[in-house]
Amino acid sequence: MGLLQGGDIKKRWKKLVGRGPNEAVARAALAEADALYRDRRYDDAIAKYKVAIDRWPDSVIEEDALWQLAECWFFTDRYPRAEDCYDELVKKYANSRYLDRIAQRQFIIGQYWLAVDRKKHLPLLIPNVADRSRPIFDTKGRALKAFEHVRLNDPRGALADDSIMAEANAHFLDRQWIDADYYYGLLRNEYPDSEFLLQAHLLGLQAKLRAYQGPGYEGGVLDEAELLADQTLVQFPDQLTNQDQDRLLSTRAEVAAQQALRHWDRAEFYAKGKHFTSARIYYALIARDRPQTLLAQKARDRLGEIEGLADVSDNPFPMLTAVLNPDSLKEAELDAMAESEALIAREQDVSSGVIR
Repeated sequence: MGLLQGGDIKKRWKKLVGRGPNEAVARAALAEADALYRDRRYDDAIAKYKVAIDRWPDSVIEEDALWQLAECWFFTDRYPRAEDCYDELVKKYANSRYLDRIAQRQFIIGQYWLAVDRKKHLPLLIPNVADRSRPIFDTKGRALKAFEHVRLNDPRGALADDSIMAEANAHFLDRQWIDADYYYGLLRNEYPDSEFLLQAHLLGLQAKLRAYQGPGYEGGVLDEAELLADQTLVQFPDQLTNQDQDRLLSTRAEVAAQQALRHWDRAEFYAKGKHFTSARIYYALIARDRPQTLLAQKARDRLGEIEGLADVSDNPFPMLTAVLNPDSLKEAELDAMAESEALIAREQDVSSGVIR
């Protein structure tokens, strides 16, 4: 025989002491607990519900007792225990008939914890030992976890999109732009019929802009912001106020300016290093793709200043390279010249309004 697992040992021990599974005992305990619950004697009911859970597990009796036990915790303001018990019930009985009511309770608990945390500015690492309505540590984190349980336990329920929006807004108010952007995006992608869809577009756009750290960092978020602004204008033509439309157009102009600045920094970097071919590429991108920005004319001016200038070689052993491959330098120069001429010609077309 193999070694007994911890659960098997516990079951054998309970059986030996007369506390093994017994449906009749469980039903009697549940009935007593329900009577105490109706009289609002919640602490006395808690003890009886625990007996019902213990004596007839994996049954409708246990499911009912877990729900009622969580309710007792809830109505005695012991929200951390209640939230844990609601979550345990859903994990064990995924299709529980209490699912909708559990989501409502967890959502209310999450809202309460967030409101308390925002009002009192609760410290993260100092334990709460006095208020049993709050977790011991990290009230805000537990609030977000409660919202997460609502969404994961009942992803198509009435409060699933509400919980995502609550999480997104909590991160936004705390200036956690990347997390806020993630949850606004999750709502847009997973709940296209949500009543919060327009808000998720507008606030998500602001989160993306504020998540951008400057031209020295990765700029994919700017492309996402520009696309989201365009989508918002197209998708909600009748729901946007004049103020919303003005703000969106202003945001698009800001995104264009930031993208132009990214190209400008790279162009200047290459120009200072005398890598004029690369510099011309970025100057031309500004003039072509961002002609409405303040940097567009400066980029045209810089293209004229470096026109025809050859790149400096970074090869520390030019003579050795030439000996080993005499055609390599000539081919590189020809390629660079051809690319440069094409960019300059394209820029001249942009300036004169000609489209190739």
